[in-house]
Amino acid sequence: MNGVVIGETLRRHLRNAGYLAYVALVVLFGFASSTFVRVGSFWPSLIALLAIVTGSAAIGPEFSSGTLQLILVKPVNRAVYLVSRVSGITLAVWIAAAFAAIAEVVGRTLWGRALGLSIVGSVFVNVCVAAILACSLLALFGSVTRAYFNVAIYVALDIGLSAFGGILAMTRSMPSAAGAFLTAHPIVEQSVEVVAHNLFPEVPPQLDRDWLLMVLSNAAVALLLACLAFRRREVPYGAD
Repeated sequence: MNGVVIGETLRRHLRNAGYLAYVALVVLFGFASSTFVRVGSFWPSLIALLAIVTGSAAIGPEFSSGTLQLILVKPVNRAVYLVSRVSGITLAVWIAAAFAAIAEVVGRTLWGRALGLSIVGSVFVNVCVAAILACSLLALFGSVTRAYFNVAIYVALDIGLSAFGGILAMTRSMPSAAGAFLTAHPIVEQSVEVVAHNLFPEVPPQLDRDWLLMVLSNAAVALLLACLAFRRREVPYGAD
């Protein structure tokens, strides 16, 4: 990884008014979560949204515009650049998640509610790991598309897999040839469920070693594929 790219990516987020405003909103929701019995009622979903928004720009403007050499002392490998960008974006998401978790702990202390530090910590870790997968997938989609089509692909897959699974379940219950086929071949539905579970896993409230390993391994595969695809991407002269 390249420290300059990571630092520049993180600096841009920390100096962005929109990012700072969103972090403030996340803190408010984290504080509001402290009034509920269930730990992490609001802010994890906001962190997931932040990961999607920030991850959509995994390919920085300095690469596409051919000005990357202006912020680096020496040329950087494309794979190193992409991994560094994803790392910087992920760190920005983690910072927001940390503020949200701290806000909930502070709120629970003020209201005299049970702190549940272990649960807050578990939710924080799981949310951060899920952010790695989201950013890696967006980097993969962004390495083969232009502008912000990676977000469209990400959202379409998320919604599409869920809807397709529901359609298959409805079709299976119908007295038709398609229903009989799905009943006789449950592997079809199971395959869709496995793909959806691996690409868009639900964040559990407790630490789960198997879940963590699955998410991290999927993120590693997505990032590897992103680097391989990004090496073939055409960019303006001097961008790399």
